[in-house]
Amino acid sequence: MGSIGGPFQPFGVQRQLGIIQNQKSGVLQQLATGQRINRAADDPAGLVSSEQLRAMLADLEAESRSLDRARSSSRVVDSAYSEISDLLIEAEGLAVANANSAGLSDAEREANQMELNSILSSVDRVAQSTSFAGEYLLRGGSSLTVESASVDLASAAVNDLGQTEIDGENYTLSDIGSGGAMAIDGDNLSSSLEILRAARQEVIFAQAEVGAFERNAIEPRTASLGVAIESLSAAESSIRDTDYAKATAALARLDVLENSAVRITSAGARIDPSALIRLLG
Repeated sequence: MGSIGGPFQPFGVQRQLGIIQNQKSGVLQQLATGQRINRAADDPAGLVSSEQLRAMLADLEAESRSLDRARSSSRVVDSAYSEISDLLIEAEGLAVANANSAGLSDAEREANQMELNSILSSVDRVAQSTSFAGEYLLRGGSSLTVESASVDLASAAVNDLGQTEIDGENYTLSDIGSGGAMAIDGDNLSSSLEILRAARQEVIFAQAEVGAFERNAIEPRTASLGVAIESLSAAESSIRDTDYAKATAALARLDVLENSAVRITSAGARIDPSALIRLLG
């Protein structure tokens, strides 16, 4: 079979059309998925680089979530310490009131003692109930840790707070409750105040230590992780994601080539397609 312009080559046109359609399918997939690399054959070297970056990103994001957890825990502890500190200030005021007993009846002193008992119960309740994600934080033995930095969280129970040595004996907040050796309705009010102030100072310093840990250990690492994650995400995106402008231009070019090949095929023997195929690349 021949043609006016030379020998007709329908199989060459069909082969060229198949190549164009395969390329067009690949470009359409890139546009649909938003990714330039959808399988290893698209860019083997790029796939390796992209997967390595993804693994690094996964590690950094896991560490970032851990930091978020540590920051949330530290803020729960900070809030609990603030509440305990407020309660101890109120308790100290009751002890001072009982110490200045002029014009204060025994019934009023006992009422102050009852109120202080309630405050001590509240301190214990806060210490026993403060938790994050199922972990109790102020019962003793807990800690906040970020990489090599950590801060231990001591027990805030009344049996442990305000440890003070008086006349060779150790006392805590529990000893200023009703029936205790340093109860504020008794005669050792100066010692009661000493224990209360020691407990409040202990809570204040513990709260400050947690705040310093968040500020100097958690926040700087969180900031550096944010920069690293952003940089790695941009690098991974530049390798793997579709360049929409480039893909759209390629699709338009392939549409032209496909339409031309289809028209050549339908024209049959009327033209020699080889010249046009060479022209269109």
